Order: sequence, then structure tokens, then C-alpha cells
Amino acid sequence: MSNLRPRLCVLEKGPSGYGFHLHGEKGKTGQFIRLVEPDSPAAAAGLLAGDRLGFVNGDSVEGESHQQVVARIRATDGPLEVIVVDADTAELLKKHNLLCRKEFVTEGIPVPGDGESDRGDAQSNGTPRESSPVPGQNGEVSLRRLSVSSKEGKAEMRPRLCHVKKGANGYGFNLHSEKTKPGQYIRAVDEDSPAQRAGLRPQDKIVQVNSVSVHGMQHSDVVAAIKAGGDETSLLVVDPETDDFFKSCRVMPTEDHLTGRLPEPMSRKESEDEQEEEEVNAKAAVEMKKVSVSSSASSSSSNASLPTRTPEVDKAVEPGPEAGGSGPAAGMSLAEAKERARQKRAAKKAPQMDWSKRNELFSNL
Repeated sequence: MSNLRPRLCVLEKGPSGYGFHLHGEKGKTGQFIRLVEPDSPAAAAGLLAGDRLGFVNGDSVEGESHQQVVARIRATDGPLEVIVVDADTAELLKKHNLLCRKEFVTEGIPVPGDGESDRGDAQSNGTPRESSPVPGQNGEVSLRRLSVSSKEGKAEMRPRLCHVKKGANGYGFNLHSEKTKPGQYIRAVDEDSPAQRAGLRPQDKIVQVNSVSVHGMQHSDVVAAIKAGGDETSLLVVDPETDDFFKSCRVMPTEDHLTGRLPEPMSRKESEDEQEEEEVNAKAAVEMKKVSVSSSASSSSSNASLPTRTPEVDKAVEPGPEAGGSGPAAGMSLAEAKERARQKRAAKKAPQMDWSKRNELFSNL
């Protein structure tokens, strides 16, 4: 039996939070403690920089994303219980192809052999645990500030597909809409409900119901779509951070983003260029509409002023073959309309004064 084992740490949240920073490391799975603040609840509970999270409040977080682990911690009501392993213990588990288990905290890690290799593992680098090297700052989150500033967050910013099977008391979640932003959101998830077991969390935004997009739907329409699934429903959802990420990419999340390639956020210049292009297109459309209305009004006016026309007049006003019978406005392309809009803006600028003619101008006044 090895002397190395996981550790159970119980944290009482203080006025400034728990006092530790959680992050994911590039090239490694799992979530790690990057920093423990002095004189904090985390320090008092025995958390150390470099520790890897194994369990949160009795539930394994192996394989969960950074956002999922943070959400578990935030949802804690009462003391926060985490089971962690330091670098040496994690290496021992990996060496013997073992997963971290809760009973290892009290019973130790069962490994084959006489334990010599275990002692060697524990003392291989001669570095005390307190001076464990601090991992690089990749994907850091401060639980004190409850903010995410992930540099590799794009790898984690994925929607989640939750399959919910109705129980005796329904699905176990409340749906609501907010006045300040469009969309339908999970307001609350009942404890030990089908929704909680499926992975739904408060503040999740519903993107699809049974593979059908709910973008632009009213609250009652989304509720009807969920009920139409019978005793089971499939919900594609995004948490607030993931929602913000896809908005920055100008992309609507779909089931393809569960495992496929993620989009790239638009740069500030690209966003400004796209906005400028939209404004030009809008102005061009307005200009084309004005030209069309003006042409129609002119035609109506001409027809009204000539109630009766002689054959000679008909022949005089008959359009030539090059006109095509549609008028110049109808055949105008979008590029021509854009150019006309730009020329109109330029024409509004005041002309430069010809000061050589000032005497003439003043005398005319």
C-alpha cells in the first residue's frame, strides 16, 4: 500500500470567495489549482498549487470541461468538498492505470509490489510538495472574482446536448425569458431531477429542441416544442461564456460544434468592416427605393398631365430599343446604386470658395 493518496479538503466560503484559482493546462486533461491565496479558506483547507481536482462535492469531475467544473463549484450550497491529488500521486495513479477513487483518501492506493517503487516515486525529485512548480497560466479562472479569462477557452467553448427523460414530477427545470436579452433560459434545476442528471444548469440558454433551432421563437413556442417530444426531449444548450464566445464569432451554435471544429472570433477590424458594409448596403437599398419611387411618381405625373395623346405624341415619347422598357432605375445594379449613394454624399459637401470673384459675389448681394 502506497503512502501517497488523494486528499479531502473542505472549504468554507469566505467574504472574498474560496481563495484559489482553477485552470486547465494545454496538452493535459483535468483541472488544476494554479494558485492558493495566503490566509484564505483554500489555504486553511490544505489545497496546494499544482493539485489536480478529482471530485467536487462527491461527484467525479474526470473528463468534465473547465466550465462544467466551475459551474459545480459555484452551485455549492454550504461547505465545498473537493478531493485532489498532487503531482506525485497523479503520476502513481497513471503509472498503475488507476482512476482516482474516493475510498483511496482513507484506504490508500492499492499497488502491486513491495512498495519500494512507491517510495521512489514519492521522493524521485526531492522537492517538497509545498514548493510544487506553478503551472503556466493557460485558461485561468479566479473563483474569488468568479470570472473566466481563458486563453485556451476556445477548446472548451462548446454547446452541450442534454437528453432529458421525464420523471414522476416532470423534467425538473424551469424555463424563462429575459426582457434585456432575446432567447429562452434555464432559470432553475430541481435537485436530483432528470434535468440535473442530464447536465442542465441554471443560466443555460436553449439553442435547439429536438434538433430544431428555437432562434426567434416565443416562450410559448419553445414550451410547446419541448412538450411535443412526449416523455423525452433533447436540448442543445450553451452556458453564458459559450454564448458570448459564439456571439463574438457571429456564428449560431449547432450540434456540429459538439465535436467538430470551432469557429474563430472576429477581429475588431473585421467586425467594423462588416458593420460598415451593412450600412452601405442599407443606404444603397434606400437609394434604389427612392429612385424607383421617383420614377413611378414621374411616370404617374406625366400620364396625368396627358389624358389624351395623339399618335404623334405617342411616337415622340415611345422608348427606344436601348431603354428596354423598364427605365434606368430598374436596371441599376447594386454596385451602381452604392456608387450613386457615395456620389450623393460627396455632393453634399460645400464647394470651395473662389476668392478671386468675391467682389462680384458681394456686389450681387
